[in-house]
Amino acid sequence: MSDVLNKYSQRITQRKSQGASQAMLYGTGMSEADMDKPQVGIASVWYEGNTCNMHLLKLAEAVKEGVTA
Repeated sequence: MSDVLNKYSQRITQRKSQGASQAMLYGTGMSEADMDKPQVGIASVWYEGNTCNMHLLKLAEAVKEGVTA
């Protein structure tokens, strides 16, 4: 088993051939140090017009906070 935590995200964050992808990531506020970390996507289907989904934004924000801690 590999000890590399960014096994998949390094395909975009480490390869010199992915300069355009890296520029987009820098544009989102990522730093050089962030490029060595695994990238985790968090998605939410939050919608304030449906009472079944109203809580999902807060839940996604809590997940994001936990992942970045």
